[in-house]
Amino acid sequence: QLQGLGVLGVAPMGSSKLPKLQLPKDEAAQKRLIEASDLAKTGELKAGQQMLKEGVASGLIAAPLQRQVLAWWSAGEYDLLPEKKTPPESKASPTVDDLEAQVVRLMKERQWSRKEACQYIDEGGLDMEQMQAEMNSPMDDAFEKLKQQGPPQWFVEAMTNAQEKAKQEAEGETSKETPAVEN
Repeated sequence: QLQGLGVLGVAPMGSSKLPKLQLPKDEAAQKRLIEASDLAKTGELKAGQQMLKEGVASGLIAAPLQRQVLAWWSAGEYDLLPEKKTPPESKASPTVDDLEAQVVRLMKERQWSRKEACQYIDEGGLDMEQMQAEMNSPMDDAFEKLKQQGPPQWFVEAMTNAQEKAKQEAEGETSKETPAVEN
């Protein structure tokens, strides 16, 4: 066995680097994939792999798809077919009018170009702002309390002393600079 490679001779991958599945459109083939994945999910990897081999032998499943599925299984991903959940996603994504209003608001408030505003929205800046607004942040409360109390007494005294000292030095310099009038 080669060093650094998994059991199948494939380097372990994170879920973001999994190969794209080229799923068959045939319902029988999809059903076979689901059954094999369910077996693999319950720990019956050999039985699931055997089911895939039979699918390849019968021509129901392509050999590259078998390798892709095995790579997914080795990464711990057993749900191969995408679930069809469009209603929740449509609620979460803003409508075109809402998006346009957000872009215009950002352009006006921050003096940004349309490109900058769209990029900020695409990168999740508005979502981050909303999350921060909803989060409980105890430090913000503490800072607000400190702002309401004003500066500490020692700071006020130090500033007044520094101003008085500067005033005295300024008066002292002006008295030295003005010549005394002799009679």
